[in-house]
Amino acid sequence: MAEKLLTRKQVAERLGVSPVTFSRHRARLVAKGLKQVNFGQYPKYTESSLEKLIKRAAETGEEL
Repeated sequence: MAEKLLTRKQVAERLGVSPVTFSRHRARLVAKGLKQVNFGQYPKYTESSLEKLIKRAAETGEEL
């Protein structure tokens, strides 16, 4: 099955923040494991890596 790619807006919605807030924290989230795929000038993010980040934060109490 193909990996679903999410836009900045979709990732922000899943995290419950604005796209601007996500953009401010993007580098930190990528460093923690959010996989980014560059597609032209608009990066996309893998759904599975976002889910892993959220799951790990929920299990460990770690801040995203």
